[in-house]
Amino acid sequence: MKIDGVEIDLFGDTDPKKMPLHFFFGAKQIDYSTAQRADTSKQNSSVAPRHWYIDSVFKCSDCLEDFVFSASEQRYWYEDRKFYVASIPKRCATCRRLNRTKLELRQRYDQMIEIALARQCPLDMKKQVIEIIDELEAAEGSISEGIKQNHAILLAQIAREAT
Repeated sequence: MKIDGVEIDLFGDTDPKKMPLHFFFGAKQIDYSTAQRADTSKQNSSVAPRHWYIDSVFKCSDCLEDFVFSASEQRYWYEDRKFYVASIPKRCATCRRLNRTKLELRQRYDQMIEIALARQCPLDMKKQVIEIIDELEAAEGSISEGIKQNHAILLAQIAREAT
């Protein structure tokens, strides 16, 4: 951008190396050779748009492994999903997927448990909730005492109905 004949680079508009570093907060490495021009008109930003997408290496907050937040993944986040341009991932793709799975399982459990505990609830629904509890325990490594108790109650109800 030129102002009074002087070339001004706003937020790295002309050079990816001049982008504000807050876009890479916590990055262990930034590979400027991978820079791809962004479409700032498709972004959710207030002051500083992201003019470039650049492969960056971060440490996952869950598994502590390094992962690359690729330029193409950034384009998807900021242009398609409309995430705020200053947001950065805290988890690797594997841990994000696992976290979503745990959340979905917990939501299904929360939606179904009260109905499943009722004596008149169909047997197949009780079995379905037991499967959800088992998947939840496998995904999380452990479950609360309350969920364990509900698991035991459901198993006892199924055993009673089988006799």
